[in-house]
Amino acid sequence: MRLGRSYVGLAVLVLVVGGCSQTQTVVAPAPPPTTTSSRYGAPAVPRSLDVAAASASPCQALLSSNDRRELGVTGAGTEDEVLGARGCKWSVGDLQRFSISVYDNRDLLADTYRAHLDPIFVPTEIQGFPAVRQKTGRGELNICTVTTGVAERGALDVLWLGAGPPTPENDACEFAEQATALVIRKLPPQR
Repeated sequence: MRLGRSYVGLAVLVLVVGGCSQTQTVVAPAPPPTTTSSRYGAPAVPRSLDVAAASASPCQALLSSNDRRELGVTGAGTEDEVLGARGCKWSVGDLQRFSISVYDNRDLLADTYRAHLDPIFVPTEIQGFPAVRQKTGRGELNICTVTTGVAERGALDVLWLGAGPPTPENDACEFAEQATALVIRKLPPQR
């Protein structure tokens, strides 16, 4: 009986030692998914466009004469600068106005997500780039700001002041997105 217990003890010892000495493949945990916490939920841009040239001369570089005609722009634009962004303002007919500001060294899209200023905040996409529509309300005001990330530290900000109440045919956000798309199509890739 004593010999039987020794074999059982030896077998347990072999199993324990054998189990400890086996090589086991250790799989490293997968890295956590990329989060946008440092971007306050703003999506990253898929590729970077060069906005520096447009920033240097916005009234000439942002929209061609054909683009301005398509948008119904009347008259020449007026350059302006707001919070370090250079831009241009135009008139559309007698009542509508819009401006495009170019941010060439600021992640305005992330700042927009962080600030979330207007009550109507609708994430969207323009020409494959992340954007946000913002409006102060659903009432009679036909005013919209569309902010679009076009580089890691670059953005376009289009403010459209529409005439009359918003309707499907007269939506300031649609006009702002159309103007943004026209600009994006002509921006070269960032080098």
